[in-house]
Amino acid sequence: MTDAGGAAMARIIYAVAGEGFGHSSRSHLIGQRLLDAGNDVMFVGSQKSLMYLKQYFGERVKEVFGLSFAYVDGRIDKSETLMKNLLALPEANRVNEELFKQHFEPFRPELVISDFEPFSAWWAWGKKVPFISIDHEHMLTLCELDHPAKSWFSRLTASVVTECHYIGAVAYVIVNFFKAPLRMDNAVLAPPIVRPVVRSLEAEKGEHVLVYSTTGEGEDELVDVLGRFAGQKFVIYGFNKSGRRGNCVFKERSTEGFLGDLARSRGVVASAGFSLLSECMYLKKRMLLLPLEGQYEQIMNARYVEELGLGVSAEKLSEEALGRFLERLDEPMPENDRILWPDNDGFFRILQSVFDRLDRPVRIETAPGKD
Repeated sequence: MTDAGGAAMARIIYAVAGEGFGHSSRSHLIGQRLLDAGNDVMFVGSQKSLMYLKQYFGERVKEVFGLSFAYVDGRIDKSETLMKNLLALPEANRVNEELFKQHFEPFRPELVISDFEPFSAWWAWGKKVPFISIDHEHMLTLCELDHPAKSWFSRLTASVVTECHYIGAVAYVIVNFFKAPLRMDNAVLAPPIVRPVVRSLEAEKGEHVLVYSTTGEGEDELVDVLGRFAGQKFVIYGFNKSGRRGNCVFKERSTEGFLGDLARSRGVVASAGFSLLSECMYLKKRMLLLPLEGQYEQIMNARYVEELGLGVSAEKLSEEALGRFLERLDEPMPENDRILWPDNDGFFRILQSVFDRLDRPVRIETAPGKD
């Protein structure tokens, strides 16, 4: 079946990594556009993405075994992560074998899309079903980057993990916030996309700095550093508690509350995850990024945020780093041609151009306002 423009109405499997909120929210937007265009979409997720996508797509969502990380003292422990996933292999084989036989094969997909979900991509590769990669992580292997020499081991580990996730995609759509030369002809850069709820926010410049802790650890050390800037108010999320300690106001988990405080903040202190980084850029908020130890993707995000003048990068929160950040909060945001600002409409135009080059072109709804 085709639409009026000749593009096929396709059966599509959309597979999503379980770790990281950005994978789920991005796939939600893209998947809805595919459905709006008349395609038949089966979603596949694990852990966080499974729960998230089921809220919106119900029975269309199936479970795949998901790789997971082991954290020790707020950082990824590589040996524990390896052991954790190796021990889970019997369960992984059972879950995935059931998924492939009961759902994938009867569905007969014409296209598989993977947002850093390896098992569905490997299935597609083995069955000679074309598949497309859409993620941020492949910027580590498919973009020419300025790598820090001292992080060579984290770089090596991240590159091996990324390259081993899957091979053979007909196209790699790399969602990124800066331009960089590409290593492959079938790779394309696309700007970040943000959730409708974020696009609906009106950015203001309030009096507080928003602090988000990914791990919820080190409260006393955090309050000690922030307390040295008595004239600045800090609103803190991530510890799932409410209360005040000096110039620090702790708030319990609340998506609505967090986004409201984000929109009204002077700036943001957080780790260097791509999703929050993109939302800060959309709202024109400067960032102090503290990448989680051992997460090379975050190390590179933070490095380029500082290089492009979008914020400050530091290995850990310190008086010196916070002081540099606060001094720059009233500076205008940079005008740099290398920056790829969040642009939902621009992203979907690029994605449609990728779909147009398939042997069987696929239509995606690109009209503004659909997300």
